[in-house]
Amino acid sequence: MRLPLLISLLATAAFAQPAPAPQPEPKVTLADLEKACAKGDLLSCTDYGFNLENPDPEKAVVVYRAACAKDALPACSNLALMLRDARGAAKNLVEAEKVAKKACDGGNAPGCLHLALVKDAANDFAGATAAYESACKLKVFPACTNHAINVLKGVGAKRDEKRAMELLEKSCGESVKKGVQYPSLRACVVLGQIYDQGVLVAANKDAAKRLYKLACYGGLEEGCERLGTGPKNKNDDGHNH
Repeated sequence: MRLPLLISLLATAAFAQPAPAPQPEPKVTLADLEKACAKGDLLSCTDYGFNLENPDPEKAVVVYRAACAKDALPACSNLALMLRDARGAAKNLVEAEKVAKKACDGGNAPGCLHLALVKDAANDFAGATAAYESACKLKVFPACTNHAINVLKGVGAKRDEKRAMELLEKSCGESVKKGVQYPSLRACVVLGQIYDQGVLVAANKDAAKRLYKLACYGGLEEGCERLGTGPKNKNDDGHNH
């Protein structure tokens, strides 16, 4: 009695239709983002502004300003850097600080980094230190790296070599892990230079090479240059959108 059942099962398997292949998601165009933004989708407004930054920075600033006014915090964060760098609008550190602070106070982690960068540009080094610390606590590792360099130089904070090394080691170690949202492979390069030159620690060329290699294979071209190899890939962009 089992044989017909087995044949029946085999026949069912033989004629079963394969599952349909997953269809690729439709590509979202700039026009799509513009329409969604016009309908009040603030996430689309931020993405729309981001995609306009290079081809039409003036329009990107307009889009970011409007979205930031409606509390789209990533738009405020991105706008701050454009105003700091005079991209798409005249340089305006006062407005840049205002919108970056709005983003940071609202919990946007890159906004805290951008607030620090704006304060650095305004020579408010003590204010930059506080903002770097806030961003570092939120695991924005470029902020940890910049803070470490300032602490090492005694800029905006008391010079503290031990604290600088701790920040760099943490930033490098975390940044090479998979899935880190805001990495800073530059921390590995800075650490490598410290070991390479024997600054703060005994010179260790092997340690320096390992650190440069981590940065290089993570995608930071400077790491490859110091290692003496070509770039592997590039993914050390801390810009958020």
